Amino acid sequence: SAMCRLAIGYMFLLNVFLVLAQSERVLDIFYDMLALNFVSMIDDIAFQLAKYDILGKHLRLAASAKCFRAEFEKKPYFLRKKMTIFVKLIYLFNLLVFVGGMIYISVLQNEGYFQCSSITVTFGEDIWEHAWVPTPDGQLKRRILVYSYFNGVYKQNGTHAGRPVYQEMRKS
Repeated sequence: SAMCRLAIGYMFLLNVFLVLAQSERVLDIFYDMLALNFVSMIDDIAFQLAKYDILGKHLRLAASAKCFRAEFEKKPYFLRKKMTIFVKLIYLFNLLVFVGGMIYISVLQNEGYFQCSSITVTFGEDIWEHAWVPTPDGQLKRRILVYSYFNGVYKQNGTHAGRPVYQEMRKS
């Protein structure tokens, strides 16, 4: 039983990773995670409804089967100790895998992988009066900034100090 739950947990984590890797927008990730959570809870809710005889006699009998009411006897201490060590090793393995994956992806990001080749910017109609704007000669001057002037598509054009530099391509 514990091994099946462990396998299901790993499959769920793999599914979450695939959803994250294939999503193009943050909102898509939110909706996908919401759907995964919904689907994972449907089974428990359906089981409880069947147990209360809401979904019919046949499902109530199936949900009330002896295997669902089984109580497990307490194992001797030395067996519990081995299981505790095993579970701690599984947690350590998970920690090492995820931290290692995070380090690997962070290194790739620092080398320029996973950067957006283009971004679309859409500001509202706000205006910032009395903004201090640097001029090409290095001085600061007060200007009025109209945010919508900066709307458009920007494509990556090299890097500066390890950060991507984007150049405006067209107005929206």
